[in-house]
Amino acid sequence: MTSAPASLSANFANTWYADTAIAAPACHSIDAIETTYDVAIIGAGLAGLSAALHLAQSGARVVLIEKYKIGDAASGRNGGFCTNGWASSGPAIEKLLGPDNAAALDALASEGLEWMRARCFLQSYSACQPVNGCLTLSLFADDPLPIAQSELSDFIKGPRYKSGSVDHEGFHFHPLNFLRCLTAECLEAGVTILQNCPVLHIAESTPSKTLITVGPNQTSIAAKTTVITTGGTGGRQFKKLSKLLVPVQTFIAVSAPMPEILAQHIPTPYAIADTRRAGNYFRKLPDGRLLWGMGISALAAPSSAYVTRLAMKDIAAHLPDMAKEMAAAKVGLDYAWSGTMGYARHFMPYIGPLGATSFCAAGFGGHGMNTAPIAGKLIAEVISGTANRLDPFQSVPKQQTFGTLGKTAAEAYYRMIRGKDRLKEFLA
Repeated sequence: MTSAPASLSANFANTWYADTAIAAPACHSIDAIETTYDVAIIGAGLAGLSAALHLAQSGARVVLIEKYKIGDAASGRNGGFCTNGWASSGPAIEKLLGPDNAAALDALASEGLEWMRARCFLQSYSACQPVNGCLTLSLFADDPLPIAQSELSDFIKGPRYKSGSVDHEGFHFHPLNFLRCLTAECLEAGVTILQNCPVLHIAESTPSKTLITVGPNQTSIAAKTTVITTGGTGGRQFKKLSKLLVPVQTFIAVSAPMPEILAQHIPTPYAIADTRRAGNYFRKLPDGRLLWGMGISALAAPSSAYVTRLAMKDIAAHLPDMAKEMAAAKVGLDYAWSGTMGYARHFMPYIGPLGATSFCAAGFGGHGMNTAPIAGKLIAEVISGTANRLDPFQSVPKQQTFGTLGKTAAEAYYRMIRGKDRLKEFLA
């Protein structure tokens, strides 16, 4: 297996996605780029790439700047689920923003899902390996879903699951390959893309021009408009945005190949997640492995060994018969990693103006595969002057997270809801 660059933190440990990815398209050398652009986008995740593509297609001269390699952060290392909705629930959004804004946001989430679906199932995106269908499971008897427990055996052999529902519009895929396909599309559209290029300084030189100093040689790039799409991994240059977000870790492990065991215990091709806020999500991979996601933490990234132990414990708790067969066949976990997401206190992202000539799209809270691309499109529409559909986001309150205090509070919150879930399941 290949190793992650030494400059990356522990949560950037090697992933199954990286070891099975198509070749990354060649991006630009900083020594051979122009120094003035219409738009500079900082952060080449899903939101940044989407914004860049839409802007380039509208005729703008765009530079996209990524601190690491494209796909090293959340957009390229997540569970690979694409479903409808936002991180916050429909009732919570309506309470926070009102029924009209909630309805508008519901429509935008659906538009984002359709945009992702349309691309993933293109022949030019075949490396994304999309598979239709997502199954939601409940561990609680008082939370009945349409599929009764007696019918769940057609989908999964897990005795703790009480009911389920199938989302036929949702799908799962290889997120890193998707980013690489989208990167190639951006390059073809004329976007200048820099990777392994940290932003060192941002300063407004005039009311209509921002100077961005990037490494490693302190090159200056001027842009009329700046878009910040750094998610939960933004640094000290983005203090205004980082004060509104808590960086949160979640964990993924991938087993050694075990197609026969998976076929017996997880006969469905659907991706699977349970209904708990900090629950499990898992799916079968094309090479016969199990991807298992679990856990949420606002603390520092744990070791791969810790993630491995946590995953094996979770698998044994929820699929005990499968865990026994894995042990008997000496099937272990080949990969274990974590990733950083940005969460706001209200679980809604910040999408819209950040300053007089700057915009942001960040804080998707683990539900960015459909919402991040539509956020990029919305910002591109405003900058290009074709439309302005940002009104629902202007009502999203900017709530401070208070740094270390906010992280501590977030960790306490997640431990509380995990405890509540365990107690509820025990009492049932």
